[in-house]
Amino acid sequence: MNFVVDINQDQFIEEVIEKSKTTPVIVDFWAPWCGPCKQLTPTLEKIVSKKNGKIILAKINVDENQGIASQLNIQSIPTVYGFVDGKPIDAFQGAQPESKVEAMMDKMIEATPGNEIPKLIKEANQLFIDQKFEETLKLYEKLVGIDPGNPKIIAGLLRSLIQLKQFDDALEMLDSLDEKIVENEEIIKIKKLLDSKNKTDNDDLDDKLIEEVNNKPDDMGLRFKLANNYLALSENEKGFNELLTLYEQNPSWNEEAAKKKLLEFFDLLGFNDPNVVEARKRLSSMMFK
Repeated sequence: MNFVVDINQDQFIEEVIEKSKTTPVIVDFWAPWCGPCKQLTPTLEKIVSKKNGKIILAKINVDENQGIASQLNIQSIPTVYGFVDGKPIDAFQGAQPESKVEAMMDKMIEATPGNEIPKLIKEANQLFIDQKFEETLKLYEKLVGIDPGNPKIIAGLLRSLIQLKQFDDALEMLDSLDEKIVENEEIIKIKKLLDSKNKTDNDDLDDKLIEEVNNKPDDMGLRFKLANNYLALSENEKGFNELLTLYEQNPSWNEEAAKKKLLEFFDLLGFNDPNVVEARKRLSSMMFK
């Protein structure tokens, strides 16, 4: 099936209104003399092709179809409308960055009647919050089979692997990702998180370091080192506990190093992470008591 079509105003009802009841349709109003149109249209075509049938691009030459342009109050070009379930749900004018165009298309796809993916992602997120990571992983594996290019799904799958300490699997998956997906903000955070892990084959914490901290509880440098060791091994709850103890002892120590490290890992792990949820509450109570 061709997912990019040139239509005229007589085909608008059939090719846009009716088709959008089952598949979202993005409509590009353009003209041959329009410079920005020559920039935008290839971007639209590229993203639609990448979505592989989840969305249709209908292109309308306004010079040849002034009636429909007038009905939709097209005052400048390029103008783009997004139709879902027979109704326009979004629009923009002028050339736009590829990321903004793709975000609009993703929003349209998610809003399509009968699309179960947003509901399943929400279910997977709740399982993650409930720390049912094996179940979360299975659901994300199912989702990635349904929508393999969805960054939300890929991020959820990677975070599940990290929680289960399947780091090699997570790294292998990262290496296999499309370049555009790797540039996604959430995927970048996950890559940084994996890069922060120990590069050695030793998966055990140095018992001597724990003993030193127990013997010298006021040595903040030692405790900070222990916290970093825990975080490097994905013992996040223990790492957060050490950092919160540090912050409680002296919030200003080493230019607020404990707070900065907490906030860094809150961001990298994501706010759905159960350890992040608990540690954020504790940090807030300490900051505003």
